Amino acid sequence: MKQVAPKKPIADRWTWMENRIDPDVVVLTEAKVPETGPPGDWSAIWHPGGVGKTRPWGTVVASRGVDLTEITEIRRRFRSVPLQFEWPAVVHAADVLVDHERWGTVIGLYGITLGPDGTSIGSGKYSVEILMEQLNPLLRSDRRERLIVAGDFNLTPKGMIGLADDFGLVDLTASTADSRPPLDGCTGCDSGDTCGHMWTHRNTDQPGAKAQNIDYILA
Repeated sequence: MKQVAPKKPIADRWTWMENRIDPDVVVLTEAKVPETGPPGDWSAIWHPGGVGKTRPWGTVVASRGVDLTEITEIRRRFRSVPLQFEWPAVVHAADVLVDHERWGTVIGLYGITLGPDGTSIGSGKYSVEILMEQLNPLLRSDRRERLIVAGDFNLTPKGMIGLADDFGLVDLTASTADSRPPLDGCTGCDSGDTCGHMWTHRNTDQPGAKAQNIDYILA
């Protein structure tokens, strides 16, 4: 797993992503866009200022070589339903356009670790459920045939059980688990030999760091 030092300038992190990952479309969480806007030939959708003063970051959906159109409402036969979120900075939905045609829809989501009273609870258990419910008009629309929800859910594998099914989606980490060996020391996992999770989050470079799979892709 390659890490980028948090003290690196924001523009350097984008350059690293471009050179090392080279994505067409990417979801970034707990992220910032340079003050001058997305660098180079990147385009992006984000919430300026982030979550707030103590959390000046948010979710970014960015692309290079394809176009993004932010989705703010779902049109139905006789009316439009606005997409409204409890924490607008942590979730963004966008259509991906290839040659001016909609290829699919990408939703970037961050499971902010706040509970109902606004205090930290250390996981995305409360926020992810609320955000997915608020995404339901989109998840039930005609876009659902080619739709991806990706991001840092701040949930362990046990916390993800049933979530994708509840919204008619497939957890791609779980569905491809048999193609990978078990993750040694996987946190919050009771899958045993069928684990197949990936180490997606690391708090420290020190020996003994917990192996955590808290980032997911649903489709």
